[in-house]
Amino acid sequence: MDSNKTSGKFIVLDGIDGCGKGTQVKLLSDFLSQKGYIVVNKKYPEYGQPIGDLIHEFLYKKFDLDLGAELLLYTADHLKDKKYIEKCVLNNKIFLADRYFTSTIVYQQIKGYPLEKILKLAELIELSKPDLSILIKISADSSLNRKSQQKPGNLDRHEENRNFQSLLAKTFEEVASKNIFCDWAIVDGEQPPEKVFEEIKKVLYNKFGI
Repeated sequence: MDSNKTSGKFIVLDGIDGCGKGTQVKLLSDFLSQKGYIVVNKKYPEYGQPIGDLIHEFLYKKFDLDLGAELLLYTADHLKDKKYIEKCVLNNKIFLADRYFTSTIVYQQIKGYPLEKILKLAELIELSKPDLSILIKISADSSLNRKSQQKPGNLDRHEENRNFQSLLAKTFEEVASKNIFCDWAIVDGEQPPEKVFEEIKKVLYNKFGI
């Protein structure tokens, strides 16, 4: 690997529920590891940790939150890893995240929080920015079908709402096409997983030479 390839990177895979982020993170992590990269995986929200568990309870309607409090809760889940992400990148590792603040931008904007205030918060707390976020694009119908098969009768407040997923899909594409918060790329998530992965590999090769 040359010097460009060994420099650390912060990469996010994102998209609406059921788009295949988890599958693609696993495929990409294995691929990069086989090529000699040191890969650190993280999934947000980070369930099993204090902040992530609060988010889980919120998603399953154990309590409700004011919009501002919801924004801060999700942001805190990312902010807690700021130094860790920076250390990984500095040590030439690839920090690979399943969701990140990129999702928070989309979700909170849909719920009525102004985009400029969301971005101002990230600026004020100097939140780590990905080198690239890859949007895995699928439709709301595909989302609902996939999640209903994965979690029959156990969908959270966001997953069960087709209209919300439809608005999510539209807003994710708008954010990605405008490179809001960080650089973005868009891949077609309606394809079989192996085809999606080939697209992701092309994106990374063109962007970073990986």
